[in-house]
Amino acid sequence: MSKFRFDTKVPVIILTILLEGQGSSKQKIKVALDTGATYTMIPWEIAEILGLEPELSKERVEIITASGVEKAPLVTLKSIVVLGKRIERVEAIVHDLPPKSYVDGLLGIKSLVELKLKIDFEQGILEV
Repeated sequence: MSKFRFDTKVPVIILTILLEGQGSSKQKIKVALDTGATYTMIPWEIAEILGLEPELSKERVEIITASGVEKAPLVTLKSIVVLGKRIERVEAIVHDLPPKSYVDGLLGIKSLVELKLKIDFEQGILEV
């Protein structure tokens, strides 16, 4: 098991993850660990760089944003690497967060379950 520390005084746990798309395309992004989000969310620009063609996705997921309910494309990443662990075939929503966000996307609960992640909020430890 691997352990990673986070600052318990900061209201958001921010991680850098590696996304792998079509072919050998890879991209690192900063995400907020979000236990309230079902799916991982990545920005449009990154999805396009990874060759995922979100505009062609036939599968759409309803998401609740500050401006109301929207439908966002669902794509499948070849893999993501989170806290040193690779997860294969990750479904991700493609949607941009507001420009002043501290992160590029969100790491949702489906990915957290795959990681078998334990969060100790008192000690500030993520355990994979």
